[in-house]
Amino acid sequence: MNWQVCVCYANGTEQVLYSYKKREAALKCIDAIYSREGYPLHMAYVLRAANVLVEFQAA
Repeated sequence: MNWQVCVCYANGTEQVLYSYKKREAALKCIDAIYSREGYPLHMAYVLRAANVLVEFQAA
């Protein structure tokens, strides 16, 4: 499963920052962001399961 580190802003918009294959690595990324930047009131860093669609072409 793929995991996305996203930033959610106070106005409801969301942006994907990073994508990871392991959940633990994504959580460590969020911890590193918060330890570096603190805990701002106008945004939040969240972890989401990525919906990965793989398309196969028929030969």
